[in-house]
Amino acid sequence: MRTAYEVSRGTLYNERIAFYGNVLAWLVHFLFCILFWRLEVNSLFISNGLSVAYYTISFYFVHKRWYGIFFTGLFVEVIYNAIISTVILGWEINIHYFILMMAYGVFFMPSVSRGQRILTTALAMLIYSLLFTYVSDGIETLPIHVEQALGLFCILSTVMMIAGLSFIFESAVVAVTDELELSNERLQILASTDGLTGLLNRKVGHERISEAIEQTARDGVPYALALGDIDRFKSFNETYGHDCGDRVIQQVASTLSNVDGITVRWGGEEFLIFLSDPSGDFYETIERLRRQIETTYLDYAGERLRVTMTFGLAVRSGFDTIEER
Repeated sequence: MRTAYEVSRGTLYNERIAFYGNVLAWLVHFLFCILFWRLEVNSLFISNGLSVAYYTISFYFVHKRWYGIFFTGLFVEVIYNAIISTVILGWEINIHYFILMMAYGVFFMPSVSRGQRILTTALAMLIYSLLFTYVSDGIETLPIHVEQALGLFCILSTVMMIAGLSFIFESAVVAVTDELELSNERLQILASTDGLTGLLNRKVGHERISEAIEQTARDGVPYALALGDIDRFKSFNETYGHDCGDRVIQQVASTLSNVDGITVRWGGEEFLIFLSDPSGDFYETIERLRRQIETTYLDYAGERLRVTMTFGLAVRSGFDTIEER
C-alpha cells in the first residue's frame, strides 16, 4: 500500500508528463496537418488530421487519468504515422526520427511498467530498422527545397519534443522535491513543538537548553533557568472546564514566548525558561514576566479571570546539566 506522499508524487508526475506531452504532440501534428494540406499530400493530411483528433480526445484520457489508454494510443499513433509518412515521402524526409522519439519518450510516460517500456522500445527499434533497410524513395515526390525544409523541421521537432519532455520531467521532480522538503519541515515542527502552545516540547526543549548551557559555559556567560507554575490551575479546569484551562495555558505561553531566551512547555501547567545575559539581570526579567501575566486578564464565559504564576529561579555561571538544577 502506497503512502499519501507516494500517491501525491505519482499524481503530480503523471499529470504533468501526460498533459504537456500531449500538448507537444498535438502541436506538431497540427503543424504537419497544415503543411500537408498546403503541399496537397492528401493521405498525410488526413493521417495527421486523425492524429490531431486523437490528441484532442486524449486530453480527456489525461483528465480522467486513464494513462494506460493514453499510452497505448500514443504508441500506435506515433508508429503508424512514422511508417506511412516514411513510405509515402521516403527516408530522407526524416519523419522516421519520431520513432526514436517514442523510444525516448516511453520512459517518461506515466503508469507504464518496466516490461512495457522494454517491449515498446524494442518494437520501435525493430520497426525503425525495417524502415531503414527496406524504404528509400517515397511514393510521392516533393520539390527538393521542400524536402530539405521538411527534413529539417522533423529533426528540429524531434529535438524540441525531447527537450520539452526533459524540461517537464525536471520541473515535476523539482516540484515533488519541494513538496517533500516542505512536508519534512512540517513534520520537524510537529515533532519539536507542543500542540497546544506552539512552544518547544519537553524532549526537544531539553536538548536545546542543554546545547545552550554548553555554549554559555564555553563563552563564560552567566545563564539562568526559571521554572514557572500557573497558580491554582486545577481550579480553572474544575470551575470552568478544560477548555478554559487550555485558554489559560495558551495565554501564559503567549506571554512567555516573547522572552529573549528558550521557552519550553515542561509539562501540564509548568514552563521552563532558559536565559543568558552577560549582565546577569535575570531576576528583573522574570519579575517583569510575572507582572505581565498577572495584569493580563482572561475573558471567559462572560467573566474576567485573573491568572498568576510562581517562578523558581536558578542562576549559574558554569556548566552543568538540566537534571542538576
